[in-house]
Amino acid sequence: MESLKTFASKYVQLSDEELLDIEELLQPISVRKMNHLFVSDTFINDLYFLESGIFRVYLIKDGVDYTTKFLFGPTFYTDLLSVRKHIPTILNVQALSECKCYKVNFAKIEAAKDKSPNIRRLFLKFYEEIYIEGDKRQVSFIMDSQAKRYTDLIKENPQILEIIPLQYIASYLGVKPETLSRIRKRINDN
Repeated sequence: MESLKTFASKYVQLSDEELLDIEELLQPISVRKMNHLFVSDTFINDLYFLESGIFRVYLIKDGVDYTTKFLFGPTFYTDLLSVRKHIPTILNVQALSECKCYKVNFAKIEAAKDKSPNIRRLFLKFYEEIYIEGDKRQVSFIMDSQAKRYTDLIKENPQILEIIPLQYIASYLGVKPETLSRIRKRINDN
């Protein structure tokens, strides 16, 4: 699985044996466009490897859906709060494209981490990146204007406008679609 190797190489160099150890744990699952990997009010016990495709993570409050994250394969994802605290998730993870995915019981990955310092390092570095991204997003919502959040998103993901519907981008930025249209027009006019 070349995509697993590509993903891991961003954090650590795994041996062929270590890659095989992870691959052997992964079970393929099918997630079609607009279907969900998991939905709110369910208990999450698995870690998911999103080999290819695009997902959005969102939650619903008072009938309004709020996009909190976009996921681009290859990457891993789970709701750590649900896994660790044994509580139902409040998150929904929806495929925005056809996706190739795998799942593994979280306890099995924990056991693999205990056997291999490199696998442990891979996940520690990955969790560290997730923490940093979440922290950056939180600070951005306090410190940055809506226009800056938009331009930063485009800078980090130049292709995002071509592959993700604008209503989800607006939700992710914390604005209404019509506000996003005004921000885009103002930026394009300059």
